[in-house]
Amino acid sequence: MARRMLDQKRNYGIDALRILSMLMIIFYHILHHPNLLPTRVRFTPGYDVVLFTQLALMCAVNCYVLISGYVGVASPHKYSRVVELWLTVLCYSAGITLMYYLFRPGSVTFTVLWRSFLPLLSREYWFFSSYFVLFLVMPLLNNAVNTLSRRRLEVILVSLMLFIGVFGSIYNSFTNTDSFGVNRGFSAWWMMVLYLVGAYIRKYDIFAHTKRYRFLLVFFITAAFSTALKLLMQYHVIQTRHNVNYFNALFINYTSLNLWICAISLLLFFRGLHFKPIVNRIIAFLTPMTFSVYLIHDHPIIRARITKSSLLFLGKMPTPTMLLCAAGIAVGVYLVCSAVDLIRWYLFRLLKLRQRLDTLETRVKKRLTKEKT
Repeated sequence: MARRMLDQKRNYGIDALRILSMLMIIFYHILHHPNLLPTRVRFTPGYDVVLFTQLALMCAVNCYVLISGYVGVASPHKYSRVVELWLTVLCYSAGITLMYYLFRPGSVTFTVLWRSFLPLLSREYWFFSSYFVLFLVMPLLNNAVNTLSRRRLEVILVSLMLFIGVFGSIYNSFTNTDSFGVNRGFSAWWMMVLYLVGAYIRKYDIFAHTKRYRFLLVFFITAAFSTALKLLMQYHVIQTRHNVNYFNALFINYTSLNLWICAISLLLFFRGLHFKPIVNRIIAFLTPMTFSVYLIHDHPIIRARITKSSLLFLGKMPTPTMLLCAAGIAVGVYLVCSAVDLIRWYLFRLLKLRQRLDTLETRVKKRLTKEKT
């Protein structure tokens, strides 16, 4: 009965967005890592469509962090969860590297091997390294959302999004200068901003009465508009014979206006989305493996030795066929990686890792409470 009540409270729309975001990330990596965009002739329909697809997909990382804020502000904060997450990262970072080191001698240096055992410090996965810092300060962010007045919180969020997201991104694109230390969105600082936005959306349920399809419309219009602007700027650069790299970062920083508008639009579309019971069961089954899909498919060695080289054949296909194949491969990668992670999931379950970590955290909290008193 308790489990049934818990399932009733679960937001399957948010879980569906989590899965979709990971599929979008894989799809983007399939197009980006083999560098398939230059295989299209610039300013042809094929080039335009691939560029639009990439810009539409790039908001997925922002979606993932927005979800953390949306869910985290109303959930108990347990440090045991980030320890479990770290162990999962270590499992794949060190495990995959060790397999290459043992079974393909000379393919991996000892330096790369030992760095894989320190994924947090070595930033083997930039997202996890930044997310770890975000997780540590989540209680402070939640406290800010729950104690500040709505007006004050809105002023802070608008200021952060404008100066870091809009002005900072534009200035970085033109000068290659990181004015606010957000590293184009590859940092914990930008994650904190997105976390606050997601938490704000959850607490005040903004645009609750707006028809859902309008958010999807905003997503596609924003992606199309940013594509058109990027093409116009590329055309201007070529006509004026300026350096094309001058505008390369425009619209593709995670802090870019178009990317966080697209991400927020998807969050607003998927929140509270309802599905049939059988779809809910599929979503509930796939969701726990979602982050591991990222850890497996984007492992540095797999990215360098497989993704960048084995997918070059896609560049020889007509654009519609290339995109359909890339989308199909993305689904296949997601399913294969999820199947692989089932082994890890059952192992952690067999070891009762989550219960042991929860027990350890409870004991530490009790000890700290006694010391304070």
